[in-house]
Amino acid sequence: MNDLIFISLLCVALVHIFEEYVYPGGFTKALKNLIPKAAHLFTPGFHVIVNGLFLLLCLSSAIIAKANLVFSLSVFSLIFVNALLHIRGSIVTKSYYPGVISAILLYIPLAIFAYSVFLVSRELTWFEGIFSVLLGMLYMGVLMCYVLFSQQDR
Repeated sequence: MNDLIFISLLCVALVHIFEEYVYPGGFTKALKNLIPKAAHLFTPGFHVIVNGLFLLLCLSSAIIAKANLVFSLSVFSLIFVNALLHIRGSIVTKSYYPGVISAILLYIPLAIFAYSVFLVSRELTWFEGIFSVLLGMLYMGVLMCYVLFSQQDR
């Protein structure tokens, strides 16, 4: 059962990316509208690299699984933070923001469930859990800092 949690991470990540780029899509345009000073960054190559690295993290989490819960669960922290950013995008734009539905319906519940399973079973200590959450936040933080520091005045 616990191993399915890590496989489901990869599955929901694919659903989320599908929502962002395929149906209904529009994530690239929405991101450019949300952060216009960084629009020059949001090329197809940027999105392929960022999502490729993200899927690599998800795959690594599924492969490593319980062998290193701090790392494996950090990717769940990443999807939780990503969900919050999609919700923020919807609030700021006062409209549907591509990816927000899968973020709310899949990312948030899965992240909470994964951490609760391993904390309740005591396979993960609270200290490890907090460290794991911070590590996941760091992944998103690095990307956000890159985007924020690369903004251009136009």
